[in-house]
Amino acid sequence: MIFVLISLFVLSAVCAWKLSQWHTEQAKQAHVESYLSAKKDGRLTRLNRFITHLGKNHQQDLEQQFVDAGFYNTQFTKYYVPAKLTLVIFTCVVVLMSDLSFTNQAAIGAVAMIAILLVPEMVLSMRKKALILKTSRQLPYMLDMMSVCVQTGMTIEAALTYLSTELEAFDRDLCFHIKKTADSARVKGLEKALIELSERIPTPDVRSFTLTLIQNLQYGTSIANVLSALAEDMRKMQVLTMEEKIGKLAAKMSVPLILLIMFPIVILILAPGMMQMTVDIGQ
Repeated sequence: MIFVLISLFVLSAVCAWKLSQWHTEQAKQAHVESYLSAKKDGRLTRLNRFITHLGKNHQQDLEQQFVDAGFYNTQFTKYYVPAKLTLVIFTCVVVLMSDLSFTNQAAIGAVAMIAILLVPEMVLSMRKKALILKTSRQLPYMLDMMSVCVQTGMTIEAALTYLSTELEAFDRDLCFHIKKTADSARVKGLEKALIELSERIPTPDVRSFTLTLIQNLQYGTSIANVLSALAEDMRKMQVLTMEEKIGKLAAKMSVPLILLIMFPIVILILAPGMMQMTVDIGQ
């Protein structure tokens, strides 16, 4: 009996020792795999961290610049500055490795660097101006829809929230600004959100719209008829602006008319006589 108990004790001790060894080996293997995985991830992400760190100081301003230009997906803006620097370095290497003279290399390198550094900024600025004008032109249609929403009993906040989804198929850019205004109104209040909207789109039409809504918030005036009248006034102003541009077109066309039509006609009229006089003088 004692021998059986001793045998069971020894067997259990051996099993416990083997189990402990197996557990230790599994822990070591898991630790090594986790270390190798972390090292591998670090190698893969080290370059990404370095690249994104280059433009980190101006990341928020750059994202706002892209949003103002109509690029609302800002996840790739962190690669904007590194891409420009990489392109500059690549251009410099290509120019230096070419067989051109030093003067030509300097000229081509300077022009290429100016184009790489300034042209994207100019494109973003031009897109921002065009986007502001386009959004301002579409505002009367949004005012009519908002007037209908208010007449059905919606509040201004509810109307903005509704239009932020319904305007997606009509105008994506206007929908983005309305949605941003509706989201900001929930956090900062409607008046502050409207002021930010007028700052993002600094046009007289948007300023009139925001001031009208702010006046309604402060004094409780009727807003539905005012929105319809404001939309009609905006359309009239757009028509007057178009008529003004058409009126200026005649004066602008006078310069190419004189340079490209009148001068060639004068030359065609005088050329045969001048040629005949030259022949007569030569004889």
